[in-house]
Amino acid sequence: NLRNLVMVAGHSIYTSESCGKIDREDSWFLEPYQKHPGQAATFLAHIQEGVEIAERDEGALLLFSGGETRKDAGPRSEAQSYWAIAESKGWFGKDESVRSRSLTEEHARDSFENLLFSVCRFRELTGTYPQNITVVSYDFKEERFAQLHRSALGFPEGRFFFSGTPATPTAREAAV
Repeated sequence: NLRNLVMVAGHSIYTSESCGKIDREDSWFLEPYQKHPGQAATFLAHIQEGVEIAERDEGALLLFSGGETRKDAGPRSEAQSYWAIAESKGWFGKDESVRSRSLTEEHARDSFENLLFSVCRFRELTGTYPQNITVVSYDFKEERFAQLHRSALGFPEGRFFFSGTPATPTAREAAV
């Protein structure tokens, strides 16, 4: 019985043909402000964090969120990229329980849409709205998600959680 949403906000599209070079920046479609050493590792940290949170909560649906945000990357979404990497690296675990609860939301273009569309996708898949929401993104986006976006949706503060991972220092400066 799925009752909680774990949403991993996508930030890039993986463009390599295989998942053997996931930690290399040249395997990702990066905007100029994202082209910094260590950037790919931050995407991997988000993916792993989302999987680990879902693994600890059998009632969680894990959604990787992000659309086809880069025209030049072709018909690939951020969400598909993140899911495929988790699958290829075996991060869903041996018993496959997390894999069966991991899906994608493939239309979001920004952080508000990541949250809004993931709540809609949760309802589409489960027939109900989530009891609790956990967002995985960069730590500097916590206020944006926890205050602005959560508040705009009218979701109760006491049932909203945020798991932030560090951005590269240069990327953080460029994005803020």
